[in-house]
Amino acid sequence: MKRVLIQAGSHPFDTPTLESTLVRNSIRGNVGNLMYTNAAYKHLSIPGRAEIQVDTKHFIDLTPEDADRINDACDVFVIPMANAFKRKFVPHLHILADVIDKLKVPVVVLGVGAQASLANDTAQLAPVDDAVKRFIGAVLDRSASIGVRGEFTKRYLGELGFADVDVIGCPSVYLRGPGFRMEHAAGGTLPDRARIALSTALRLANSDLASRINEAILRRHPDLTYFAQEGRDLQALYWGDTSIAAGQRQPMPSLTSHPLISSADVCVPLEPHSWIDALAGYDFAVGTRIHGNIAALVAGTPAFVFAHDSRTLELSRYHHIPHRALTDLPPDTDVAELYAQTDYTAFDEHYDEGFRRLLDFMTKNGLENAYEHGDGGEAYDKRIAATEYTRPFRRSEAEGKDDLLFRMTLLREQNKEVAARAARAEKKATAQADRIKKLETKLTTVQSSAATKQKALEKRLAALEAQARKKQSGKARRLVKRLTSK
Repeated sequence: MKRVLIQAGSHPFDTPTLESTLVRNSIRGNVGNLMYTNAAYKHLSIPGRAEIQVDTKHFIDLTPEDADRINDACDVFVIPMANAFKRKFVPHLHILADVIDKLKVPVVVLGVGAQASLANDTAQLAPVDDAVKRFIGAVLDRSASIGVRGEFTKRYLGELGFADVDVIGCPSVYLRGPGFRMEHAAGGTLPDRARIALSTALRLANSDLASRINEAILRRHPDLTYFAQEGRDLQALYWGDTSIAAGQRQPMPSLTSHPLISSADVCVPLEPHSWIDALAGYDFAVGTRIHGNIAALVAGTPAFVFAHDSRTLELSRYHHIPHRALTDLPPDTDVAELYAQTDYTAFDEHYDEGFRRLLDFMTKNGLENAYEHGDGGEAYDKRIAATEYTRPFRRSEAEGKDDLLFRMTLLREQNKEVAARAARAEKKATAQADRIKKLETKLTTVQSSAATKQKALEKRLAALEAQARKKQSGKARRLVKRLTSK
């Protein structure tokens, strides 16, 4: 039986609670990350032929010493990834390269992508070039090719000199397996009192425009649900803040004073399956979050992407998900008009071809899949259906005495951790200050010694010069005496 180790924030069958998510950060900063790791798990699930394990250690916490553990744990290490080729991820790429360099097992990367502006300018990625070269080089030493999100990322890697690159999109789009269809053509009419699901990234190059679009949608559809995805969204909902009292405002919903948090129905999914189940009850999903929209279409709900950068644009293009560049949308965007334009005909026509390309990539890299070698994901789906997941968190759900006790305990532990970190930092700073002081003392001693030696050398040189002058003077007198005597 082949042992497959998948790097992920959590196991697909884990049932995280609000409390465990807050403590463990199992959504890895964004619950969208679990969409593609869970999909990879399903695609590789083959009862009786594959033993799948999940390595939940975060990229940034890995060390080269983990290589021995990974080598012992599996026959192949699978790393589902997202927009990793960006400046913020440079330390992670170097750490991964350090670990992979020590691995003896094959390494397969699924769905990695570059992140740049809507202009698709690879020159913007120059600061990450070296880290990407190290990482891709290490992976390709242990695999036949690397699977990327779209054509932009393939072009970028080609410019860096890498040819073994396959465009496979994101595994999460194929979570429903072969033959999936959306069956939603253009020309439809949004139902009265339609249920709208909105998602939005918090960091955008065009945040002012995105903010005006979000406000226009909320104004027309005050009953919409804002599906927030980040860990800090969860923190904001759970803890609250003083932004309303302080009169603080931000264009994107990072503070509780923002209308999407203060006025709309807002929730944060804790894992993908309850998220998908919730979205199945909506009529339309829109927004800048690529996996917020993918979660909707997997649920059978038509979605429309506001592409705001290269990563959201290349995935939307590759999978033929209805989309428009954020900068091409008017500030008063009407979702009813977008609904009428939303056409999944191309998505349906290209779905099987894209799914085939994903399976071929896995075969090329020595991975068997659930559809050609197993039960088509049936066992996985049954286990998911039998698992009771916690529904997306809403602020009103945390008001009991037990919750208050947990909050106080969590605050106490976090304060202790902050104090411990501060103490470690102070100890390190003190040690560094002592070291600097010793180096300064040593430098002063060396400088003093050097000055003393220099003075001695100067004195010796002066004496030698005086001696030389005296000898030269004596020789000159003797020469004059001989010449005059003649």
